Formats: sequence, structure tokens, C-alpha cells
Amino acid sequence: MKILRYVAVIIWWVYLPDMTVSAQDIRISDPYANYPAKKAMYAEYSRWSIGLNGGVPFFAGNFRSMSLGNNYWGGMAGIQAGYQINPLFGVRMSVDYGVNKAGSKNYEDDFILLPDAETYYNVNLPKGAKYYRELYSSIKMWNVGLNFETNLFNLFRRSDGDRRWGVIVSPGIYLQKFSPTVKSKSDGKQFASEISNKLNIGLGGDLAVRYRVNRNIDLQLKGGMMWVNNNTLDGVKTICDCKHSSMVTVQAGVIWKIGNGTNKKKDNIMYAPGYLPEWKRATRTVTKIIHDTIYIEKKIIEKSLEVVVCKGLPDLPAVYFERGKSKLDTDKYAIQLFTIAQAMMSSPLSEIDILGFADHTGGEAINAQLTKKRAEALKKFLVKVGIDGSRIHTYGMGKDMKIEKELQFSEKARRTEIKAILNKK
Repeated sequence: MKILRYVAVIIWWVYLPDMTVSAQDIRISDPYANYPAKKAMYAEYSRWSIGLNGGVPFFAGNFRSMSLGNNYWGGMAGIQAGYQINPLFGVRMSVDYGVNKAGSKNYEDDFILLPDAETYYNVNLPKGAKYYRELYSSIKMWNVGLNFETNLFNLFRRSDGDRRWGVIVSPGIYLQKFSPTVKSKSDGKQFASEISNKLNIGLGGDLAVRYRVNRNIDLQLKGGMMWVNNNTLDGVKTICDCKHSSMVTVQAGVIWKIGNGTNKKKDNIMYAPGYLPEWKRATRTVTKIIHDTIYIEKKIIEKSLEVVVCKGLPDLPAVYFERGKSKLDTDKYAIQLFTIAQAMMSSPLSEIDILGFADHTGGEAINAQLTKKRAEALKKFLVKVGIDGSRIHTYGMGKDMKIEKELQFSEKARRTEIKAILNKK
């Protein structure tokens, strides 16, 4: 043992004076370091839009458009102008003109209408009167609406800026004008006196589905329902003073997003990524990595020997997906995602394989494609925060055949795993 101590002392005395150690601090960059202010982010998107709509209105008063034996479908057309306040809320003005016919329901067939447009509830037919079943109402309508829009997709889940669909609910108030004429089915001639219909107020709203074709054009399908404060919109008066009429509309349209062509805006702000507040961003840490470079020199050897020691990657967390989906939930898995990003930044010579897996639902071909997309989604995120894409390799593994039986249909099977590749020398 004493001999070994003497050898160690001699080695220390010979080599230590010629040994130098250098250290370098590497600070991991914060993925959100250059995150823009909300105003600056939204300045890249347009807010105004105009659109054309066409469809069918349906009226429901004493006479109804959807009635037995009425096979006449009217039409309506209109324009709209919208201002989107932010990805979630907007305001819309619209003007529509429509026409349709309305007749009696089967339980109203024996009601009687007089030429003065008064309804008469009597089984005996007065002179000059006709039964409801012998009549129909031709209704013309103007409708001016003010709607307040809410994009439900953006309400329940923040967009990453790649969304193409929107579901918009729009409560509104309407200014309406109806011009009805009651006619005989037999000859199409006017039967009852026209009733003076002044402007009235309607309350209701619509539900629209919008599809983003490109940054300039959207397609729209919407249905609306309104309570109408007018009991004579169909040209029929009753002794009842209640105002229970309503109107339903079904429309399809084209929306032009103003400013995207001339000003080169990215798109309407409805499709902008949801702004991530500071408190929801991943915790930012700064890691110090020491690269030790050791120089050993012997007097009998003129060349120096350089040894570089770099830290490898730790075990990295998995990221999970919804069934049948390849969209990365950056909010739910923020901690896992930035753990992966920081680990790769701290080990700049390392490479990784991303392996995508699926649960045991679906066929082999579909799962192979789906798992590849899951791996690519994680790679896309890492590249976005500054990782060199050449360091990342993706593979779609399909169903995980090694997972425990009770987990074959669970979230644990729908994941991406990371396999580290040894550092390059």
C-alpha cells in the first residue's frame, strides 16, 4: 500500500502542474424570450369582413311556411359586415330580404277567415268567408340585424394558429318589416285586405359554421331563429292579443376578409393563435453546463492530448394524445415539452429518435400514419423553439404491442417517446 501511495504522489507531482481545466457556461435560451405583446401579435391580422348569403326563410304565425300541402320554398338573400374584436369575440351587421308562402296546419284547416283579415271561430261559414285550408299567405320580409359573435372553438380551447374551422354562436336584435298578402289557393287572387305592418323588433340569434378556404375567403353555413314581436306578419288578425310569431332562416354564404390582400395580413384575427398569458407559460430555468477540457502533457511527448467530456441527455418525458388525434396540446403538456427542449439545448451534440405510438383502436395502416404524424408534431414544436431539425428523427410505430393489456386502449398507449442517441464526438 505504501508503494501505491508513493506512485500516486509522483504522478501528481509530474502531471498536475501541466494540467489545466477550462469551464464554459451555456445558458439555455427561453422559448418565450421574444414572445410578442398582445397588441403586436394581433396587429398582423385583419379584423373586417364582408359577406354574401343566400337561403330560405320560414315563417310561423297563424299561417306557417312548413304546413301540410305547401310545397313552395321561398328564398332570401343578404349582405353582412363584421368586425372581429379578438379571436373570441366579434360584432356583425346584416341586411336580408326574403319571400315565402305560409298556410294552415291540419288542426287549423277549419278556421275561418273573413275578407277583412279577421279570424272567425265558428263552424258555420259566414257569407264571403273562406276556410284556412283554402288560403295561403305570401310574405315578403326585410330584416336588419345586429349580432354579437362568439367563436366556441376559441372559447373552449386556445388555437395554435392553424385552425381552419369555426363554430360561431351569435345572439342578436333585429329590426323587421313584413308585407303579407292573403290569397286564394284556387285562383291565386288576393282574398283578404292587406294589414298595415309597421317596423317591429325581433330577438334571437344564429349558429354558424365557418371554414377557412385561404387567408382571403371563408365559407359559411348558418341557421337562425327569431322571436317576432308581430302577430300579423302573415296578414291574419285574431282576437288574441298575444305576439307569438317566429321566423327561422337557413343560409349559406361566402365571406371576404378585408385587408389580407393589400396589406398582406396573415388572416382574420378569428384564426390568430390565442394569446398565452405569462402565468400559463412554462417555468423558465437557466442551466449551467460545464465542458471540462483536460490537457495532459508529458515531457517526453511533444504532442498534447485533448479530451472533451459532454453531458448526455437525461430520461425525457412522454407526451400523450387524444384518441385519433395528432394535435399537440401545448397547454396541457407545457412542462414536459420544455423539459425536452431544455435538455436538447443543454446537450447541443446530441440527437434523438421520436417514436409515435397508438392504442389498439383502428387498423394498422391508419395507426401507422397517425403515429408518424404524432412524432412529426413533437418535432415541429421543438424546431419552432430553436432545436435544429437535423438532430431529430421521427418514426411511426403503430400500435404498441408491448404495453400491458389493461392499458391497450388508454391514453398511456397514445403517446410519443424519445430515445436518445449518444453524443457525437
